[in-house]
Amino acid sequence: MTEKTALARVTGGTEGRLVDSWAILTLSTLFVLIHLYAGIYGSPNALLFRSLHVNIALVLVFLTRPLGRGLPRLADLAMIAGTLWVQAYFMIELETWSIRTIIFRPIDYFTSILFIVLILEATRRVVGPILVFICLFFMAHAIYANYFPGIFYGPPTTLKNLLQSVFLDSNGIFGTAVAVMANFVVLFILFGTLLNACGGGAFFTKLAFALFGHRTGGPAKAAVVSSAMMGSLSGSSIGNVLTTGVFTIPLMIRLGYKRAFAGGVEAAASNGGIIMPPVMGAVAFIMAEFLDRPYLDIIMAAAIPAILYFLVIFVSVHTEARRLNLPQMPKALLPSAWALFKREGYLLLPIVLIIVALVAGRSIVYVAVMITGITFLIGILQPRRRLNPRTLLAVIEETATSTVGLSVAAASAGIILGAIFSVGLSFQIAQAAAHAAGDHLWALLILAAVLSVIMGMGMTAVAIYLTLVATIIPILKVAGVPAMAAHFFAFYYGIISNITPPVALTAFAAAPIARANPIAVGVSASRLGIACFLLPILFIYSPGLLLESSWQETVYVTVMATLGLCAFATGTTGYAFAPMPLWQRVGAIGVFLLAVTPEWKLDIAAIALAVVVFGSNFLARPRDRATDNRDLSDIKEEEQRILSDIMEDQDTVVEAGRGAWYWGAWGVVVLVAIAFQWSSSVYLQAREPLLWALVMVVVSVLASAGIVWTCNAATRTAAPDPVRQD
Repeated sequence: MTEKTALARVTGGTEGRLVDSWAILTLSTLFVLIHLYAGIYGSPNALLFRSLHVNIALVLVFLTRPLGRGLPRLADLAMIAGTLWVQAYFMIELETWSIRTIIFRPIDYFTSILFIVLILEATRRVVGPILVFICLFFMAHAIYANYFPGIFYGPPTTLKNLLQSVFLDSNGIFGTAVAVMANFVVLFILFGTLLNACGGGAFFTKLAFALFGHRTGGPAKAAVVSSAMMGSLSGSSIGNVLTTGVFTIPLMIRLGYKRAFAGGVEAAASNGGIIMPPVMGAVAFIMAEFLDRPYLDIIMAAAIPAILYFLVIFVSVHTEARRLNLPQMPKALLPSAWALFKREGYLLLPIVLIIVALVAGRSIVYVAVMITGITFLIGILQPRRRLNPRTLLAVIEETATSTVGLSVAAASAGIILGAIFSVGLSFQIAQAAAHAAGDHLWALLILAAVLSVIMGMGMTAVAIYLTLVATIIPILKVAGVPAMAAHFFAFYYGIISNITPPVALTAFAAAPIARANPIAVGVSASRLGIACFLLPILFIYSPGLLLESSWQETVYVTVMATLGLCAFATGTTGYAFAPMPLWQRVGAIGVFLLAVTPEWKLDIAAIALAVVVFGSNFLARPRDRATDNRDLSDIKEEEQRILSDIMEDQDTVVEAGRGAWYWGAWGVVVLVAIAFQWSSSVYLQAREPLLWALVMVVVSVLASAGIVWTCNAATRTAAPDPVRQD
């Protein structure tokens, strides 16, 4: 199931396990439709909605990431059957759920343990073993706390209390993380996938190259910009590397960047997409719930640090290109920015509307539904890359399969939180850590930073953040760190592990494209992403960066942070306006250390030292420096193809006859809309939630089967849908 999508299999003949493919396609449709319905018309009973969200995700994980054939196949089927049993249990117990806190029967023990096992196995498949070990540790601690040493020592809980806390409590599996995923994260992922299918991803890449490709260090700068735009929506730094990196890394190498540096640029920029508003890889929504702050507050707080992060990378790639005297790409080989805006600028409309609607005070769910609807209209009205029913079904499948990993991670975070709250461990550890640090906040911050990096190794952004919410963030809050600063501090250090050796999964993903040593790529990415190491400290001592103080302090702190970080970038590169001798490089690092220290006297010293260092370097700049004016005519065929892919219209479509089968597929979509409207008109989700669930299942089966059947019929009658040529 990894090489071809389920849709490709069911429309491409008998290759593969067609039963699995049909199940994936139908469940993906059900998964997306119930969230779309809930966003437009309101959700049913919270337990029913969240249980459907988690259990559909579990089945999709077991189908899309099978163990293998033979006995492993039987294990997959057994886990799918177990998941169906758990969902049936929730639906049967819907009316008497609250009684389970008083009467916990043997069947409740069995179902809760089975549910936890299924979640942990799914987590192992999509996130990795680290999060599973963390879950097991905290559950074991809850039951055997009296055997643990030091700050982990305490009175244990019973198995019943542990299961009730994990299974029933609002801090458990169906707590805040799963609620946020179910209520609006899925809708935003649907929006991002739909926008990409409409040409948004290709547009962002072409726009970045049009604006910066012909400048000094053009491909590297284009990588920074495109990764910032794409990474925020996708939430996957590795996925970002594998999409934009295939364009940017070979071109960076061809222009003269070292292989490890080129891979590091893409890895650091892609990892930074996770901290870039307005989506922040879905973390922004979850953070808003945990902080009980408006979503707009979160993305505004994230804006300045994210800009500073990418500014450092931007300065680094520019000065590196100047140091190496790299040639500039001919502008004729690249698309025109103005022509792109005129032709495809409408693809930016949904992004603009997100900000406008949030500033206007609209709810997150409203914004998600609105921009998804507008993107859908753009898809069917635009003259190129026009959305067709088959593409729409592919979008649905991709949305579901890319979301289930986040949903499973959210459920695992609920297990951790439930276990911790069952014995009050978070308060106990926080108090002990604060007491041990005493008045030395810096010692506590070092400990929290190291633990955050370790806990973030090998996990996705959402899993990292949810794990830190249960472990590190309470320690910081007890020590007196403001809530906003504590959350951003832990999250920034958590995602650093994506580019920091020895794990550095994002850097490892870039290494094969760059054909460089993964550790070397990780080292380069860590240097380029140095702001991610330094900004969290400023969150604590200079909260103006997060807009948590007066505007005067915000401006002051931002200016000093910019000075310090840019000085570090030039000092480590060894070039500002001219090559920097050793004393200037040391001086630039000194500017950095003075500027980021929250003391006004040191800030004055930083400015004075910067004037000396960079003023002398400016005066030493070469007056008539010979630039490398290669016209790049020696570009290999592969690189030329990459440039052509960027310059040419990547999203042209082959117009074909739109016969009855094509319109029949759209008719299926219209019938789904009619079913939605009828269900909402009788308030089915509120009055008869179980019947509503049944209707959603039937609609999903008919919708997926109807669209596939009409598309296949169109192919057989030689009247295919318009199909994009990739």
